[in-house]
Amino acid sequence: MNELTEKAWPIVRLLILPYLFLMFLLIYPIEYYLDAPGGLTEVESLIEIDYNVEKETYGTISTTYIVALNRPSFFQFMVGYFSPYTTIDALTGSYADYTNEEISQISYWDKYTSVDASIIVAFLAASNENSEIVIDYVEKIFVFGKATYLSNYDLISFGDEFISLNGDNGIVSSLDEVAANTALNDTYDFTFRNSKGENYIVSLTKDAETSKFGITFRTAFIVNRETTFPEYSVSNSNIGGPSGGLLQTLAIYNMLISEDITHGLKIAGTGTIQYDGSVGYIGGVKQKIATAYLNKVDVFFIPNLDDNYAYDNYQEALKACEELNIDPTGWLVPVATFQDALDYLEGLGD
Repeated sequence: MNELTEKAWPIVRLLILPYLFLMFLLIYPIEYYLDAPGGLTEVESLIEIDYNVEKETYGTISTTYIVALNRPSFFQFMVGYFSPYTTIDALTGSYADYTNEEISQISYWDKYTSVDASIIVAFLAASNENSEIVIDYVEKIFVFGKATYLSNYDLISFGDEFISLNGDNGIVSSLDEVAANTALNDTYDFTFRNSKGENYIVSLTKDAETSKFGITFRTAFIVNRETTFPEYSVSNSNIGGPSGGLLQTLAIYNMLISEDITHGLKIAGTGTIQYDGSVGYIGGVKQKIATAYLNKVDVFFIPNLDDNYAYDNYQEALKACEELNIDPTGWLVPVATFQDALDYLEGLGD
């Protein structure tokens, strides 16, 4: 190093250090999640029913989405920390072990099964008024969670369908049979089906400590599209999660019947939909309330849950309105079922 370089090096270091510190702030991820207000998505832009109903629809029905960041950068964390519209909390439970890509896989699987649940509930309701409408569906079992001790962890993806297990008593295909036909520390061949429709076999060992194979399964009803009428199509979306279920169901139902349940209003909301038509708990209430208010929504449906839940979304929504200085009167509507939402809209008149 020559004399000129030796003299310049301290100055170069002084210039580089702030740059490196800035890069650290911009990209270093931290083990938190951050929820911020998002926007509205009209259901008709995502789900199209191939059925000619002679009517004019003057209003809109939209799902409400939020911006959710898992492991935000330190800079994003600090920006969100000082925003009154943002919720920040530590990643806990299984989500702390999953990568951001794996969390996204779970979210999109939730969205996929949520659309089918909405189709089922809406078609069943509309078929009571129109015998042409037919819905057919089957129950399937999917991978919803993976433990860190799972053998062959990387071979199995979230959302893969469980087909069968080669157990002590031959081939079994139900979760109850899996539990009854397997022993601790023994290894079994599981057959799964991936998103491409390809079957594959993975050998898994039943963990002696937990009495499990390291997989969490969830059952869901999936529409049999070949025997369902009318036909429908679902567009790809980068929005995941199941919280649009209720509004999807309302919009699909409105596409199938002869009257317009919107009454010319801008309708939005949130809430999962169960197969019996009940509405389930969701997260991100504060951000969704802010989103609805900023988008001048006329009616916003929010789950109103019973004492079986630790948190009531409606009470959360009222608290959020108070914190954000928003008057909920006339547009924040608590519902426990799909029918509750229908009854409210029918009671509005034209």
